[in-house]
Amino acid sequence: MDNSGSDFMRSLITSMDFRSLEVKLFKAKQLFLFLLEGQAAGGGSAAATPPGRVGAEQLLVELRAGGVPRRREAAVEAELRRLRSLDLLDFLAHLPLFILIHRSIVANPLDESSKL
Repeated sequence: MDNSGSDFMRSLITSMDFRSLEVKLFKAKQLFLFLLEGQAAGGGSAAATPPGRVGAEQLLVELRAGGVPRRREAAVEAELRRLRSLDLLDFLAHLPLFILIHRSIVANPLDESSKL
């Protein structure tokens, strides 16, 4: 990497709010653990899901409970279709999708269009 690349990375790292990132990751992990607990308490398909992993179906149940319209649920289901379950890293990788859905619903809870 040339000197300008090093300077850019150095400025990027110095401007990052690592405390905020740490808090966000902690909250995301707590949400993941909450989903694991809900899955264990719900029984059903939890037996088919390996330990420490949240079933894609469990995520869809939570989205339905959160009031996600059917069309948006279908878009998420299509995204998660290839995964049978998610570990913490998979969950974190899909977190931007869940946040996008959440923000869209909060911004306009009665909107049934699929503008994700």
